[in-house]
Amino acid sequence: MKEKGDLRKLALKHERALNTFLREAWGQIPEERETKLKSLKAWGFDLLTGLRDGRDSIFVAEAGQHKVGETYEEEGERFEVRRVIEDLKGAKLRIRVELEDRRGVIRAYHRSAEGDDTLLFTLPAGELLLAYFRKRGFGKLVEAFHSSGLTTEFIQSRGQEGRAYAFDDLPAKWRRALKEAQNMLHDRVGVGRFSLVYFGPNKDGDDRYIVTWLLPTIHLFDLDVAEHLEKLLAALD
Repeated sequence: MKEKGDLRKLALKHERALNTFLREAWGQIPEERETKLKSLKAWGFDLLTGLRDGRDSIFVAEAGQHKVGETYEEEGERFEVRRVIEDLKGAKLRIRVELEDRRGVIRAYHRSAEGDDTLLFTLPAGELLLAYFRKRGFGKLVEAFHSSGLTTEFIQSRGQEGRAYAFDDLPAKWRRALKEAQNMLHDRVGVGRFSLVYFGPNKDGDDRYIVTWLLPTIHLFDLDVAEHLEKLLAALD
């Protein structure tokens, strides 16, 4: 009896695998991009100038945490805030994602008009993404967040698993989800993977499914990309 049960579970697993539908676009995974300094605000940071251990410097702090004239210490360094910067003509923000100690790490640099880089912060990619998603009210991204390295994975599921639907049996809503995923990959990010397995409605008429996204971490710091992904996930419920 146990052997028959195991075989049935294996058959259902294989059926699910054969009816998991994909959209993919592959190429080089981007690790770096330039953006406007005002992006720091969207991520929850203020850009500051002042003294860092007695030297003129530019640095960041959590938005609204420190005021002009304030002195504070952080990780053994002493900071004195002289100005909160809204923008600097010709300056850019360069962000880079790397793998370090088996996890994704974001390094953000202030790039002056002359092309000189100043490291602003180094943070775990997942930590920064989650703080950014919460600040922007992207609840679906927070709930679906799974892991983050050079790419970030999201998993959204609903209901109990069952027999997976074949493509020809998918309702229009789920075929549309596949089409929208294709558009997202090709038109907005260029690289990534989307998967969908649909188990049909439960007795209350609610859809049961598992959806995954794998996207370049660096693109999620583009507010338009993150906002669009939030809307795609929200549309599934």
